Amino acid sequence: MAQSSIITGQYVEITQTPASVGDRMLGALIDVAILMIYSTVATITLLYVGDSLTIYDVGMIIALVLIYFPVILYNPLCEIFARGQSVGKMVMKTRVVTTDGNAPTVGSCLLRWLLYPIDTYFTGCLGILFIVFGKHRQRLGDLVAGTMVIKTTSGQYDFFSVNDFNYVQQGYVPTYPEAADLSSRQVDVITRTLYTSDISRRSDLTYKLAVQVQQYLGVRVPANIYADVFLKIVLNDFYYYSSTIKV
Repeated sequence: MAQSSIITGQYVEITQTPASVGDRMLGALIDVAILMIYSTVATITLLYVGDSLTIYDVGMIIALVLIYFPVILYNPLCEIFARGQSVGKMVMKTRVVTTDGNAPTVGSCLLRWLLYPIDTYFTGCLGILFIVFGKHRQRLGDLVAGTMVIKTTSGQYDFFSVNDFNYVQQGYVPTYPEAADLSSRQVDVITRTLYTSDISRRSDLTYKLAVQVQQYLGVRVPANIYADVFLKIVLNDFYYYSSTIKV
């Protein structure tokens, strides 16, 4: 299966697998089926409840907007609030991410949605050609929005809770005060490298990143501390200082 490599802000390469055309089409069909069922049930209910109303009544107009607004904005709303996944994508184990591997922004989700008709209806499914022949299997909307659709079967983007970290334990003593200077983007890189990278390459990636983090923070690490242990300590320290309220 083809893979796409990206270079993070810490100059660490992380590999992710673009979703195939088949996975994307099946996911889209699942979403269409869900929307058709919802629309049919909602329309029948509206006709039954509002049989005395006409299309020009304010009540009918409001009801139509409330019913069909979620249908129109289904994809961007799902991708914004479900971290890049609609129901169809969840079933097919795919996810929308930015090209640097982060969760999509509101703007990128809206751009993908606005360009979807051009990729499909208006150009005879031009988007499929972009996916098939593009390096990262991106349709036109993905190229403009700076996103791609990836497979998640390897667990690359199974997000975890920070409550799993040791820093929440009472009496936790930080090791590296310099960790407080890390940016949220740098922390995201460390997190994804530790918990979401290709398992077969995780050891090499964590070692390279640990070297970069040591140099950036200007700290010395004992030789008996493994790279992944050091990075976890740094994460714990960062969240410890981030959660401390300074008066």
